[in-house]
Order: sequence, then structure tokens, then C-alpha cells
Amino acid sequence: MAEPETRTPSDLTVGEIEEEKTKKQQLEYLDFVRVVAIYVVVCCSTIYEYAKENAGPLRPGVQTVEGTVKTVVGPVCEKFRHVPFHLLTFVDRKVCLIIY
Repeated sequence: MAEPETRTPSDLTVGEIEEEKTKKQQLEYLDFVRVVAIYVVVCCSTIYEYAKENAGPLRPGVQTVEGTVKTVVGPVCEKFRHVPFHLLTFVDRKVCLIIY
């Protein structure tokens, strides 16, 4: 009987290693949550841009507040940028464990 071929990490090509990494990063069950979140962000961004353009006499105040918020919140958002995806990946793996 032939035994299944087992490959060590040193036997893998760069393309195969990248493929393994992308498989680990993909969501099995909760990918729709990621897609919905992207659509919500795009819709909210579009609504915000529309409201900002039609602010009329309040436009300078809106721009001032927006600049202040970007200065304060920007570094925090950049620091925790990957947390939502890691959290979603964690929950997706737990769902996988519950199902199997």
C-alpha cells in the first residue's frame, strides 16, 4: 500500500505557501458578514459625502470638525485596523468547531 504523500514546509514552493496562507485567511461560514460590512461602510460613506456637500452655510464648521476627528481618531483606527477581521476569523473558526 502506498502511503499518502506528506510534504514538509521546506518541500513547498512559494506559490503553495501563499496558497496555504490565503486558505487560512479566508472565512468559511461568515464571509457574508464581511461583505455586508463593506457594503454598509460604502453606503454610510456615500451618505456622509452627500450630506457634507449639501451642508450649505454649515460647511466650514463640518470641515473643521472633520479635520479634528481625523486627527484624534485616525491613529487609533490605524492601530486597530485588523482587529475586526481577526475577530471575525476567530468567530468563524468557533462556528466551524460547533458544526463539526
